[in-house]
Amino acid sequence: MTSEDYTVTESSSVHLERGQKMGQYNCPDQPKFSMSSDVHASSCSDDWVAHRRKCYLFSTTTNSWTLAQNSCSKHGATLAVIDSEKDMIFLKRYAGRSDHWIGLQNAAGRMWKWSNGKEYHTWLNWTESEKCAFLNNTDVNSAQCEKKLHWICSKPSR
Repeated sequence: MTSEDYTVTESSSVHLERGQKMGQYNCPDQPKFSMSSDVHASSCSDDWVAHRRKCYLFSTTTNSWTLAQNSCSKHGATLAVIDSEKDMIFLKRYAGRSDHWIGLQNAAGRMWKWSNGKEYHTWLNWTESEKCAFLNNTDVNSAQCEKKLHWICSKPSR
């Protein structure tokens, strides 16, 4: 079964019923499952990771913030926009020790904005001495936008 067939998160519950097809196979006398509202069928492309109605792509190469954003745009995405603490925990865990650009920038030198145009709200606990934000498994921080880091793209799942 591929990741496109379904995604189950750590906090989800799976309910089993008899007689349902699982993925593309129909196994007689095998339990069928229905997913709770927190779980949804993944519609993310290969190499993308599904989490809470979004698809994430974690780069394997490094680049500047601007070139990372351009790479995300080619996939119909933006650098990752973090909407909740649950998303933050997931991204930090998945990013590991490597620094990854996220879609938060202070380009005008006045106000931090997400790559989707929304204003930054201060629920993130971080140091903001430079103009572009990144995260790793321990914190969110900022760096010079020209620094070459891995990045995370995000887009809504289909």
